[in-house]
Amino acid sequence: MGSDPSDREDLEKVTEFLSGKETAFEFLFDKYREKVYAVAFRFVRDKEDALEIVQDVFLRAYQGLAKFKTDSKFFTWLYRITVNRAIDLLRSRKSRPAVELAAREEQDNFEANIADPRSCDPAALFDQKETGRLVLNAVSQLSDKHQAVFLLHAVEELSYKEIAEVLGCSIGTVMSRLFYARKKLQELLAGLSCL
Repeated sequence: MGSDPSDREDLEKVTEFLSGKETAFEFLFDKYREKVYAVAFRFVRDKEDALEIVQDVFLRAYQGLAKFKTDSKFFTWLYRITVNRAIDLLRSRKSRPAVELAAREEQDNFEANIADPRSCDPAALFDQKETGRLVLNAVSQLSDKHQAVFLLHAVEELSYKEIAEVLGCSIGTVMSRLFYARKKLQELLAGLSCL
């Protein structure tokens, strides 16, 4: 395991949990629940679905912690579970209209910006929201594997190595998928002058 104090602390808590100390898992839950929620939400773009994923991820982690390889980072293992669960949910709701999700995202953004009237002028706010909606729509058109790599790199800011660990593939595969994701997004967003 690395020399990062946070990684060592995680490993200590895993060891404590496996030896019967339940509060050690509570510590891990408290430490990572917001990060898991953020990753899940970026994939599914729905608050309730993201919360459901958080519950499922930690239940799976709780039940499968004995299988965790202590030479890996705990957060990487947890992210892998989160990404896989989010992809499973996206696949299961393919019939759900993308327009419904985009409308919900727009409403959330609108409500967030209403809370702060100083956020920006209305024309700029409209342009920003429209661009954001178009980008979200384009990202949702990527294949699951390309969407996962793009979101983990662009939004979660994970390194190629971390993404490879999360997705269980090689760094070369991550680089290839990211290249094709960016290429596809450029094609889909070719009409936007701001990109």
